[in-house]
Amino acid sequence: MPSRQQRFWNLYARYVQKPALAWVRPQWLARKVFSLNAMTAYKQPRGLRVTKITLGGVPSAICSRTSEATVGTILYIHGGAFVIGNLRGYRHLIAELAVQSGQRGVYIDYRLAPEHPFPAALDDAEAAYRALLEDPDTGPITLVGDSAGGNLVLALVLRLKRLGLPLPLACACMSPGTDLRLQNPSLAANQKSDLLVPMSWGARGVRDYLAGQDPATPEISPILGDFAGAPPIFINVDQTEVLYDDSRLMVANLKTQGVDVTLVEERGLPHVWHLNVGRSPEADASVTQIARFLRAHLDAAGH
Repeated sequence: MPSRQQRFWNLYARYVQKPALAWVRPQWLARKVFSLNAMTAYKQPRGLRVTKITLGGVPSAICSRTSEATVGTILYIHGGAFVIGNLRGYRHLIAELAVQSGQRGVYIDYRLAPEHPFPAALDDAEAAYRALLEDPDTGPITLVGDSAGGNLVLALVLRLKRLGLPLPLACACMSPGTDLRLQNPSLAANQKSDLLVPMSWGARGVRDYLAGQDPATPEISPILGDFAGAPPIFINVDQTEVLYDDSRLMVANLKTQGVDVTLVEERGLPHVWHLNVGRSPEADASVTQIARFLRAHLDAAGH
């Protein structure tokens, strides 16, 4: 049974956020609604500090709430079906992951569809990652992303492998969309149980991102990619989500390729419930679990 706080956020997701995503069709308006939601729903921690920077030409920001020394850098790639999402909606989560794992948290403001379809977002992620590699203060890099951002995290690993660039130390994905062919059973089976994501909205975002490109391209649907030799990957998902199978089947594929992968499943929580960190015990626990995963791999690598 979810906590009292989480039950409130579950109701908010089902009766406020989900209808808004379904009804608001112009992406420019959806972005404004996202910003308004972030201002009212997400808790901004005391001491939050945001420093805007540029990485490889990509607008970015460092999100923190402590002045303590860090041992590495989280490159966080946000979700939003490739069409919405901004710093206001993610800075609190990035700062919390950063302080709990002892890293510097970096947000990137990648280009959004439909104005900038594939591969613009992935190109921006690569450019930012390359810039971090060139910065002597970066330290070891970990990748974290949610939903569409989880897709981009996994796609970036594939691209880095293909280009022969240094790989991140570890990756964490929250409810990632791994198969943009949109054929996994949970997309239909969980339409009613999913507390947040209406499939009509998700499918529109995918269409805008693809802009006619083949969804079977591995850098679009990472579930089809070759991850042999990839770093350890942590995936967190709720069983009631439409994207549940995207995580479950992705993990199965990674295991067959010999990747060190951890899957943690919840039940009865909305898509990317982690955004409620500071406002529900479930979100707090999941964010701490991800931070500990990242910290463990930093420690194991001697950082």
